[in-house]
Amino acid sequence: MKKVFVVLCVILLIVFVISIGVGSVFIPPLRVLKALFSLIGFKVAGVNEMDLTIIGQIRLPRIIIAMIVGMSLSVAGALVQGLYRNPMADPGIIGTSSGASLGAISCIALSLNTVNIFYLPAFSFVGALLVSFLVYRLATKNGRTPILNLILIGIAVSTFISSINSLILSNINQYQVSEYIFWMLGGLDSRSWTHVKISFVPLALLILCSLIFAKRINILILGEEESYTIGVNPERLKKRLLILVSLLTGIAVSVSGAISFVGLVTPHILRLIVGSDYRKLIPASILGGGIFLTVCDTIARVLFSPIEVKVGIITSIVGAPYFLYLLKKRENEVTI
Repeated sequence: MKKVFVVLCVILLIVFVISIGVGSVFIPPLRVLKALFSLIGFKVAGVNEMDLTIIGQIRLPRIIIAMIVGMSLSVAGALVQGLYRNPMADPGIIGTSSGASLGAISCIALSLNTVNIFYLPAFSFVGALLVSFLVYRLATKNGRTPILNLILIGIAVSTFISSINSLILSNINQYQVSEYIFWMLGGLDSRSWTHVKISFVPLALLILCSLIFAKRINILILGEEESYTIGVNPERLKKRLLILVSLLTGIAVSVSGAISFVGLVTPHILRLIVGSDYRKLIPASILGGGIFLTVCDTIARVLFSPIEVKVGIITSIVGAPYFLYLLKKRENEVTI
């Protein structure tokens, strides 16, 4: 199993270097490495000043955002799948995505996104958190939160909020509709060091926190009665996991827009490779999510260059068919 993690780490490193070099101006990997070492303070001979400008000011912050957002969405997906004991679940099931959408469209409808670039991510983050906690409170009765209640109320609240979003959409101008659609497609264009500063540390800390829950999720999957017997309070664990997932997804979506399939496909694929033990699945999902979204973002940048495709479109195009293929393959194996 150690080989799997070594391979994932190597792939992540290779993807990081290559994605920095790929773009309208191609920079070979050796020049990328020289520029990176120079940017972190090492004295490196023969560093191209233009490389430093392109990498340091444009590509590096974007790649860092792609990796940390991919890791966050992937881990959030793995946690939700453990919480619901269902490998087909994703963070959207607890209303996080619909809440973020409501926050985003509210900000656009009030034209606050034109006042300050941070208002749109702030609104989407707050919307994601508020709706997630609303779903949790509505699903909780007498101190217990049955999973079925959580799923049904999550679906109902998400549907209701989608209707509110449609109502707002029908009453805003064409420019604002376009802004909202671009946000819904998800994109990492124009991401700068400012976005890195506001999102990297909190997301990195939350990702590390997720590792703490790995063993307890393994126990939760055995069943709630078994969890009580072993000494794990399932209600307390569910609450903490929901808070963690809401924060991970809310902060990630606030800087990237709504990027679909990362939280569903990546942990599911890695589960087929490393198994369902969350002590292995969560670290694998961290690495896999970073790889997946960075590769998709690189494709989005170069596929129709100089026109850039939204990365959310690429994640859907790449993720959906591969996910269906894996499902079909597993069905055939079960049948045999």
